Amino acid sequence: MRVMMKKKAAITASALLLLTVGGVSALNVINPSWRENTIFATARDKQLAWLKEHEDAIVKWVHSRYPKVETIQFDWNTLEVRAVSNGVAIIGYNLSVQGVFNDNPKTIIFVDFLMKKREDTPNLSQIRMNQPPMIRRGKVIYNYD
Repeated sequence: MRVMMKKKAAITASALLLLTVGGVSALNVINPSWRENTIFATARDKQLAWLKEHEDAIVKWVHSRYPKVETIQFDWNTLEVRAVSNGVAIIGYNLSVQGVFNDNPKTIIFVDFLMKKREDTPNLSQIRMNQPPMIRRGKVIYNYD
């Protein structure tokens, strides 16, 4: 009798675990941003949440440097963090996100943030642009005038 109860308990626990794992996996596929403000948030989730929260300030900063850039439509899937090196050692990390501006799909813009660690959250005091805003004309990319 005891063996039977242990088997039932093990089967029930296994089923609950499977349902939980399956539910979390399904939630990730359906709505990947659910983790942004939870204990399950990765460094990328936190960085993305910060960028979205400060989107207006980022656009304002870009507009102050390039007045012809009125609006920016960021492609959040292009978020990338890469090591910055002086040729000998890694001296920091660069968070970069790409987008288009002024609702023109032929334009290209990159906004970058210098960070000390790969997992850091960006900071407006470390915002920069490694390239000026650009536009595609035919097969060639030019600086935006």
